[in-house]
Amino acid sequence: MKAPRKKKKPSRARARNQEVKLQGRALWVQRGIVAAAMVVLVGALSREPQRTELPIDDIEQSVVSRHEIRADFFFESIDLQDTKEARNTAAAKVPDNYRVNPALVEQSLSELDRRIDLVTAEQPAVAEKVLAALAGSTSAEDPQAIARRVAEEHAAALTGQAEWETMPPPAVLSLWLMPDVSSLPARVYETADAAAPAADPVASPVPATEGAAATERPTGSLEPATPDTIAFSQATRLAQLARESLRFVLTRGVRDPAIVPSGKPGSIVILREDAPADLGLTSGEIALADVPTPDSAREVLAERLRETARRAARPEAESAEWAQLHEAALAMSAQGLAPTIQFDRVATAGAVQAARDSVAPILREIEAGEIIQESGRRWTEQSRSDALTYLEILSRENDSPRRFVSVLAAHVLMVLLALLGLRGALPLLLPERQQLRLKAFNLALLLMACSAVIGRVASYFEPTGFMLPVAAAGILFAILVNSRAAAVFSLLNVFIISAQYGYDWRLLFAGSAMSLAGVLAISKVRRRSDMTTASLKAAAAGIAAMAAILLITDSLASNTALQRMTLILLNGGVCLLVVPAMLSPLEKLFEITTDIQLLEYSDLNNEVLSRLALEVPGTFSHSLMIGQLSEAAADAIGANGLKTRVMAYYHDIGKMWRPEYFCENQTDENVHDELAPRVSARAIAAHVTQGAEMARREYHLPKPIIDGILEHHGTAKIGYFYEQAMEQKKHGDVDEDDFRYPGPKPQSPETAILMICDGAESAVRSIKNPNEERIREMIDKIISARAADRQFDDCDLTFKQLDIIAEVITRRACSSLHKRISYPSTKEQDNIIPMTSSGGVA
Repeated sequence: MKAPRKKKKPSRARARNQEVKLQGRALWVQRGIVAAAMVVLVGALSREPQRTELPIDDIEQSVVSRHEIRADFFFESIDLQDTKEARNTAAAKVPDNYRVNPALVEQSLSELDRRIDLVTAEQPAVAEKVLAALAGSTSAEDPQAIARRVAEEHAAALTGQAEWETMPPPAVLSLWLMPDVSSLPARVYETADAAAPAADPVASPVPATEGAAATERPTGSLEPATPDTIAFSQATRLAQLARESLRFVLTRGVRDPAIVPSGKPGSIVILREDAPADLGLTSGEIALADVPTPDSAREVLAERLRETARRAARPEAESAEWAQLHEAALAMSAQGLAPTIQFDRVATAGAVQAARDSVAPILREIEAGEIIQESGRRWTEQSRSDALTYLEILSRENDSPRRFVSVLAAHVLMVLLALLGLRGALPLLLPERQQLRLKAFNLALLLMACSAVIGRVASYFEPTGFMLPVAAAGILFAILVNSRAAAVFSLLNVFIISAQYGYDWRLLFAGSAMSLAGVLAISKVRRRSDMTTASLKAAAAGIAAMAAILLITDSLASNTALQRMTLILLNGGVCLLVVPAMLSPLEKLFEITTDIQLLEYSDLNNEVLSRLALEVPGTFSHSLMIGQLSEAAADAIGANGLKTRVMAYYHDIGKMWRPEYFCENQTDENVHDELAPRVSARAIAAHVTQGAEMARREYHLPKPIIDGILEHHGTAKIGYFYEQAMEQKKHGDVDEDDFRYPGPKPQSPETAILMICDGAESAVRSIKNPNEERIREMIDKIISARAADRQFDDCDLTFKQLDIIAEVITRRACSSLHKRISYPSTKEQDNIIPMTSSGGVA
């Protein structure tokens, strides 16, 4: 007979293929979950309530409404009265517009030119008189004084004529008729002692001596002797100075004293679009008091003349000539000052209209369910405007199938972006917990879908959405995952809900405030009352947010404010009920263990721990001690101390299967004395797998506790029996794998701390005369041995954290191994049982 063929073990390639198939199947399941969530979310967003067709003829033509019009959704309409008042206020602030009339400016300048031309026309006559006076003068007379006298006499003669009555006085007018001294001809004299005539240059006359004066006499001879050689450049300078200064003042603006702004005192706008560029004048607003009248404009003209004359005068004659030029030009040009600005009605009306248009319409809020127009009531201007706005929104939303497709596509993109944002944020918020990331994402999908469905159903009964408990979703997510991830989830969830209620920014603001307040208040949950506190804080934040909204858009004393505050309070009450009710089902559905659940398993009177205390009291005491050590060490490095302590309570429940194999439960006999080292090692290692099996199948303990059972020894070597086997080996080598725990290695800091404390607690008890130095040395050896065996490769503990753990365990171990008080022995006290300082039996 042929020997039966041995079954081949599955190859690694086959196992790998099987794993790939499982991963592919899980991927398709996950895709199906995401697709289902998207369908639910998009459907909840896109489905609109039934709209009522509005009678357009009733709205536009009727005096009395024949139908009741009620809003199906929230929208905003223009508040006609408030908008009108705001625009009237803006229009009242617009100053009157006045325009500089170029024709009036040119009229005054033409009058100035006429007067200057009259003066210029007299210059030849003045020149002839000056020549005659010079010809009949002696060398003792100053030619400049002669010319000035002639000009003054001629000016005095002119002012007596009718057309010269408006001219300046003779003393000032003579400056306009004064010839240039440098252009006067030289005088020629005859003397009694000289045969030849003597020339007397006019430009620098030399005074004659007393003797010469007696012998000189006029000859009537001048060189040259024609009037054409006499120049009047000073008059030309005065004309230019007067004209430019007057043009500036008139173009700048001169008002009629009777001009008063129509109900808008304070300022006016002067328009100067036609002002010459060389003057540097532009249109602008100016105080009415700063616009000169013809009388006050004289001072403005004088100041302008002073500046211009100062620039025109020569340095050597600055003081005297400057004053003369200023006085002459001012006297001639001041008579041309006249009003040049006129009220521009068109420009003022345009500015008023622009001010009105610049004021944005003030909007009033129409709540969902609010009556826009009651049946049988007169239409008002406001109700008609609200109804037309509502009709426009309805017609835009129900325009065509294309509109529905556009809305559907927008909602798909919105939901997709929200889910992608959450998916991208989770690796940053949960960087070292890949398995939890997938659970957190699926939890977010479920909570979002439930919120959207509840929001759609609730919209038919309460159309504002302020009663929807969106904060409950954030609080649940914070308890089950963590606060950072919950903050991101809450904002995205509230965003989707606000889109469901017509993209209401008020709901977005209030919902975000409530969710974030609840999330931040529940960062660490150790009692059921923490959930109540979080819900109350969320309600308080919602009330504060709603108060801010009402202060901006309405009033805190209105009926709307009371209604919304009531809804927020009811929202907080719903959160109080929803969070505790939904926490336990979500924990079981996603297999997420929360601190609240761990607290329940930390009860020493539960079924498992009570059995452990009764059947293996030594192991029970050992577990309690490790629980204290590990919790303190975990808290010291920022790990979850509660989780570590609860894992320590249950880590050795597998020893209840065969308690006699473990020294803390043995009395006098040691069963290992009769067993081979390999059998003993297998029996010792079996408490890990047996404990995990009991936790999983019999007691249905949560995953973190099962992980603590499996990982608290890792794949460490059972050294005592391995060394015994090495000493007793007779045939072949000893397989080290037979003397190792099944593992896996610690995957988290909590299970690594449990491994260290498990070894330290047992080892410290074996130290003779323990003190802090010996205890620390022993703990360092244990940590070094575990690290050398690469047991900490998968738990991301740093050397600094390991040092902190060793320090905390040393301190706690020293306090637990304190010395007892030695009582003096007496006959009466021989039967007294000494007690420890903690109250236990020594």
